[in-house]
Amino acid sequence: MLKQLLLTLWARFPLALFLARALVITFSFTAHELAHGLTATLLGDPAPRENGRLTVNPLKHLEGIGVITGMLIGIGWSRRTPLTPHRMRVPGWLGGPLAVLAGPLVNVGLVIGGMALLNALNLQPTAPWAELPSLAEVLTVCVRFNLTVALLNALPLFPLDGYQFIHYLLPLRAAAWWERTSGWTTAVLGAGVAFLLIMPAPLVIRVAGPPAAWIEQILLGW
Repeated sequence: MLKQLLLTLWARFPLALFLARALVITFSFTAHELAHGLTATLLGDPAPRENGRLTVNPLKHLEGIGVITGMLIGIGWSRRTPLTPHRMRVPGWLGGPLAVLAGPLVNVGLVIGGMALLNALNLQPTAPWAELPSLAEVLTVCVRFNLTVALLNALPLFPLDGYQFIHYLLPLRAAAWWERTSGWTTAVLGAGVAFLLIMPAPLVIRVAGPPAAWIEQILLGW
């Protein structure tokens, strides 16, 4: 029984994929959260500095559950950078959304950069299955993971950036109502992630494979 379980886990999560994802997740989430913090700081918000988030130390930015799901299914999130738009030199309805957008824009930049390197080095997008990931495999994981992070953060679900973006745009009364929706939006996110985690690999491929392939074809040309 244990041997079969280990073989199943190895087939679904090969070592090379884990190694590539570990490298990409650490760098991508650190860059994502640092972008939030630096943008907010440039706009006059001292909260990121006060909370020690203006650092390249990934331990300050990674969030346990988000890292685990990122490693297992390629969908994850990082520790939210504290923002206080009312302390910015620009109106909160402007500064807040700008600071929020900075994170996903970094992920889009990593997608573009990864694709550019693949093309410049004449490498083909390749899924990692060997014992150690090659450069092409790491870049492929980088492109796919950062595209996923950028698209995921477009969803208006707490604690994702899409939720915060809408929150900072709303007037006070509407923002208070929006905050009250955070619980059920988190439940929706959690249910979706749990569903992907418990589904058998063949079913995941059957359900999520066609939409993922369509998105890659449209956005990446793969």
